[in-house]
Amino acid sequence: MRIAVQGCSHGSLSAIFSTVEQYTSLKGSSVDLLLLCGDFQALRSSHDFASLAVPPKYHNLGTFHQYYSGEKVAPVLTIVIGGNHEASNYMWELYHGGWLAPNIYYLGAAGSVYVDGLRIVGASGIYKDHDYNKGHFETVPYNTSTLRSIYHIRQYDVAKLMQLTPSDKTIFLSHDWPISIAKHGDTGALLRRKPFFRDEVNSNTLGSPPLLTLLHYLQPSYWFAAHLHVKFAAIYQHTNDDSTKSNGSIGKLGESSVLPPVSTKEENGGNFLNPDEIVIDSEDEELDHHVGHPHQPTTGNPDEIVLDDEDFDDEVGNNLGEVNNSGNPEEIVIDDNEFDDEPIPADDLAATRLETSSTMKATDEPQIPITDESVDVVERARQDGDENAAQGIIGAPFDKALEVEQAVESDSTQKGDKARITKFLALDKCMPGKDFIQFFEVPAPKPSPEGQTPRLTYDPEWLAISRALHPYLSVKHQQTPLPPSDALQQMIQDEKDRIERDGLLVPSEVVREDGLVDLDWEKGDIEVNRVQKFWPTAPAEGQPGGSASAWYTNPQTEAFCGMLGVENKVNPAPRAQ
Repeated sequence: MRIAVQGCSHGSLSAIFSTVEQYTSLKGSSVDLLLLCGDFQALRSSHDFASLAVPPKYHNLGTFHQYYSGEKVAPVLTIVIGGNHEASNYMWELYHGGWLAPNIYYLGAAGSVYVDGLRIVGASGIYKDHDYNKGHFETVPYNTSTLRSIYHIRQYDVAKLMQLTPSDKTIFLSHDWPISIAKHGDTGALLRRKPFFRDEVNSNTLGSPPLLTLLHYLQPSYWFAAHLHVKFAAIYQHTNDDSTKSNGSIGKLGESSVLPPVSTKEENGGNFLNPDEIVIDSEDEELDHHVGHPHQPTTGNPDEIVLDDEDFDDEVGNNLGEVNNSGNPEEIVIDDNEFDDEPIPADDLAATRLETSSTMKATDEPQIPITDESVDVVERARQDGDENAAQGIIGAPFDKALEVEQAVESDSTQKGDKARITKFLALDKCMPGKDFIQFFEVPAPKPSPEGQTPRLTYDPEWLAISRALHPYLSVKHQQTPLPPSDALQQMIQDEKDRIERDGLLVPSEVVREDGLVDLDWEKGDIEVNRVQKFWPTAPAEGQPGGSASAWYTNPQTEAFCGMLGVENKVNPAPRAQ
């Protein structure tokens, strides 16, 4: 299976698809799956700007609305997670996952699906400790506080992911980086490119502590991220004292595994502040605690814009188009072009940056000038890549990992236990001259017939977890505590047994004479399209109706909850009077 993975989208969907299509033309073979790592910005119309956490100056509709309205259709099966710059009102409609547009599937706040038998797991949002233990209390319309908290990852969703059985046939998607991952790659090259990360790298505060917990436990083969607007590769070697052995068995989870703590082990020391978070106002207490007053930054980030209270006013007092050379290193990593008023021409962007196979002729790939000072581990591996390296990431960012794998396996064989590694890759934002996309190949455990689109199917274990933990999903400030580990594991196992024994209630494939579809109990692999079909809720740009404060009951969420036989807590239809 040939997969493309891309970093921050920022509304440039047509440009991303154009890049994939150009790669397909160069290689002569199609891409089967596209993975997008957040900041997707699924803006259906200008009404959704009220739910997008960026100042009005950066309101740019992008191209997603064309796919939402049906004007265009995604040319490849696309799986999306959320970041910190999203149309959060629309993402909340599909909290459990669903089609944002035809052929574009959102994993939800957290989720797990299979594509031709390959497990794709994702966690949306970014980490903020002051919201981590709360419920999903935000409602449309958002105020200046909930506009930010809505995209902060919650302990409840991480706890659900922690119940998955680890498997080496897993790809994990996140927007944030796992904390401390910067120490497992070419840290020096990273700091030469992003020197304002130095303090956080040195203090082990760059990244998300809960994601490190998930990395330790799930041990996926690949982990892809975005958020920090830099391409960075790392090899994370799992040790024998990690949460799970390489055979993938869960065993008995301790309480800390059921509800992962904010910090895990000594690697997570220090107070965390995400370096790519927009600081919208001065109410953020942790900002004052960590770096002082936001209007008095002390270090320079040449790729950021300092935002304050006035950034949500119609008139912006500061010239935000200028590079802030006295920028706060804890604030968003954005440059002026990220929210340009004029969209980037798709063809221009596609021609600017392609990561292609190291076996291709030099004339087949756009030449990017690289100096010794700016060469990171990814680019160096691409330059020195082995032409015989048929596996791993095309473009060779992980060719160096083969040496690491061999050393790890050799050492593990001597100790009688084969250690596992996770290949981590973060990518840049979708902009000309940026390393924003990567292509790679993995074996498909259950390949679709030649010429057919890969099958997107539900993960039965995730469905069992979702059903077992659904009573604890809180839509209030206070998160309902989960039961003790033993009880929780038994609840999940009961749901697994029930699904395996009885199946799930899904629409029949047989259409009746009156055009209606009956429901059947079905076992085995269930395709997502059997249950959830794209259904536009808000009007698209140019269509009448809608408002910035409107919310919608999404039929896909209704269908998902109906399949599981649980209440729709996310956006239930109003009761008839």
